Amino acid sequence: MTFSVDLIKEKSVDPFFQLNVSVYGQNIKVTNAKVEVLRRPPKVSFTYPDELKNVLSPTEQKKLELEILNKIVEHIIETSDKDHTNATAF
Repeated sequence: MTFSVDLIKEKSVDPFFQLNVSVYGQNIKVTNAKVEVLRRPPKVSFTYPDELKNVLSPTEQKKLELEILNKIVEHIIETSDKDHTNATAF
């Protein structure tokens, strides 16, 4: 199964993130499904649309969640680097 995950930057502010997720497999093709993630320690909550809930096995869902978390971490690092750079310029 192949995943494509894109963070919607203009609608994502820590701790709430929105992503477009596409899933491709043997008999599965879901494109641009909106997934919402709430990152509140100690737990991260995922909200899937019905079109994804019904097609992913528990193992595939965990793999997708790792891909989603990777995108979120990349975004947090990218935005924190910019904030740090701007703050040190003054």
